[in-house]
Amino acid sequence: MKVLVTGAAGFIGSHIADAFVARGASVIGLDSLDPGVHHGAPDYLNPNVDYCFTDLRWWRPDARFDDVELIVHLAALGGVARASREPANIIDANVTGTARLVDFARGMKQLKRIIHASSFSIYGSNYSYRCPKCGATGTGARREEDMNAGRFEVMCAQCGSEMEILAITEDAQPNPLETYGASKYMQELCYRGFTHAPVNIMRFSSAYGTRLRLEDGEATIIAKLAGWIRAQQPPQLLEDGRQIRDWVHVDDIVATVLALSSGTNAPAFVNVCSGAPTRLVEACEILAKAVEVDCRPDIVGGFRPGDMRHCLGDASTVRGVIGRDPISFRDGAASAFGHP
Repeated sequence: MKVLVTGAAGFIGSHIADAFVARGASVIGLDSLDPGVHHGAPDYLNPNVDYCFTDLRWWRPDARFDDVELIVHLAALGGVARASREPANIIDANVTGTARLVDFARGMKQLKRIIHASSFSIYGSNYSYRCPKCGATGTGARREEDMNAGRFEVMCAQCGSEMEILAITEDAQPNPLETYGASKYMQELCYRGFTHAPVNIMRFSSAYGTRLRLEDGEATIIAKLAGWIRAQQPPQLLEDGRQIRDWVHVDDIVATVLALSSGTNAPAFVNVCSGAPTRLVEACEILAKAVEVDCRPDIVGGFRPGDMRHCLGDASTVRGVIGRDPISFRDGAASAFGHP
C-alpha cells in the first residue's frame, strides 16, 4: 500500500508514518515544518519515509503521488491562543490546505480512502449534564455568581444539586467556540460532496505520548502540566483543580488509523478518546509519579470566564474500531512522560 501522511513530522503524524512503515507500506510524508512548531526537521523522522517539505497551500503533487492509495490527513496549524492571534493564517492553512488536498485527491486514480484528523474542539460547549438527584438534564452553563462563591460545578436549575457530565458522542452537533475549533470544523466540511473515495473523520480529544512538545508556548494543558512537573515547578490550577479532562494516548490514535485503513469497521465519524475521566489534580499526581518527583499542584482558585468545567468523550465507537478499551491516562502516562 502507498500512503500519504500529511503533518508527518508532527507528534502524531510521525507515529502514524512509523506504523505504516513497520507494516511494509510505502509512505510519503508531507509537512510544512511550520516555524511556529519546528526548528528544522525533527531528529525522530523515519529514514524510510519519503518526505516532501511543503505547505499544502502551495503544494503541487508530482509523479510520486499518482499511485497513492490512502491519505491520512493530519496537517493543521494548531493552538487556540495562536488562532486568536493569527485567525487569517490559521483558517487559510487549515481550510485552504484541506480544500486543495481534496481537490487533488479527486485525480488520484488508485485512492481507496481518506482518514482525516479533526478535534473535540468542534463540539465547543455542546456537552450535556444530568442531575443525579432529580434526573434533569441541561447544558454546561455556569453562573458567575456561583463561581465567585467557589461553586464551580454545573448546578441543576431544578433542584440546585451538582450535575454530572455526560460523555459526548459523535452525534453531538458541532458548535465551535473559537477560531481553531471553527477551522477544524471547516476542514470536515471540505469533504461534502466528495465521492471519489470513502472518508473517515477522527475527532481527537487532547492527545499525549512520546514526542509531545512540553516547552511550547502553544502547548496543551497536559503538556504544560508535564513540563512544569518535570521541572519541579508546582502547577497552578484554577477553580478547585477537580475539572475533568479526557486525554487520548497516541498509541490509540495509531491503532484507530490502522484499523480504519483496513475498511472492515470504518464508521464515518469516530471520537478518538479514552472515555476515562481524569481530574486535573489527579493528573498532576499521576505525572509526578511518572517522572519520579515530588511536585504537588497549587490550587489557586479563581476562574476564567467561558472555561468549560468538564470535557469527556464517549469511547464506544473507538472501542469497537480498535477492538479493546482505550488506554487510560493513569495507565499511559508512564510510557509517555516517564524516564526512558
